[in-house]
Amino acid sequence: MEAAAAAEEEEEEAVWAWSWGAGTDGQLGNGGFQDHHLPQPLLLPPRCRGLVSFVAGGGAHAIALTSDGEVFTWGRGTHGQLGHGDVENIPHPKLVKFFENYMITCVSAGWNHSGFATDSGQLFMCGDGSFGQLGAGDNHPRNLPFEVAYFTTKHVVRLALGMRHSLVLLKDNSVYGFGSTRRGQIGRCTRNQKFYDVPRIIDGFPDCKIGNIYANGDHSAALDESGQLYIWGRALIGEHDDDQPRPVFPSLGISQVALGWHHALVLSESSSSSTLVKVPCVDGEQVVHIAAGTEHSASVTDKGTVFTWGWESMDSLVWEILVIK
Repeated sequence: MEAAAAAEEEEEEAVWAWSWGAGTDGQLGNGGFQDHHLPQPLLLPPRCRGLVSFVAGGGAHAIALTSDGEVFTWGRGTHGQLGHGDVENIPHPKLVKFFENYMITCVSAGWNHSGFATDSGQLFMCGDGSFGQLGAGDNHPRNLPFEVAYFTTKHVVRLALGMRHSLVLLKDNSVYGFGSTRRGQIGRCTRNQKFYDVPRIIDGFPDCKIGNIYANGDHSAALDESGQLYIWGRALIGEHDDDQPRPVFPSLGISQVALGWHHALVLSESSSSSTLVKVPCVDGEQVVHIAAGTEHSASVTDKGTVFTWGWESMDSLVWEILVIK
């Protein structure tokens, strides 16, 4: 009886989410290593200090951040990207004990690397470093989070990780990049330089206040507080890659951005641009949140309706995590 009561109490206290799609590396977080075509309940440890406020999905791993600054990771760990000091795949959310004495405020997941920013502006990274995407000054992997020395005297407020590159936004409004240079995704670089393993500033922004940064695949983006979007890296518009931030859609007043590998979503009150495709929605409902994966997309409306579309190959299932608040 006592054991049953304890189990019931834990279930009531747990924070729930739902996940589905490819799960062979444990990235669905439901305790198994199987694919699932329908949403499965994802049970986070019941004694985490706060509600889940954000979930970041990488190549085959995930990071959950709670409102009290705790971090949980699960999924593929073969490069140390889970931050537990090993290279094991973990099929359920596990607390990253390294951050027990830190307040984490921002997280991001790349293909095989992870990033974490603290309330005091420190940046920690772990995982694959083969293209310098950890900013450590070398191309070695790390299976425990380490502080990126370059930013110890600066204040990091945002980070965004792509496939093999990383972006950082500082409190002073400067944007830095490190990692692969293949498509111009970390800005203008020396010719034939395949990667930078030390952060470098990305020029090309006018006098504006950057509100957020984004990365996925081989491209990057930034959104200023007026709603102006800047993109660079792999060509999303036109046929040529850009190695400097380029302003696009100046009159849209964009409020949210989501990058996939070969596509992007923007949330705007206007749809006047002829180069954009408007995604239909149910009458009477407004989209309030957007997300993009490798080749798929999702949106959530003000009524709580979830829409998904894109690649759904049986041979390579996409995967999603939906946090219920």
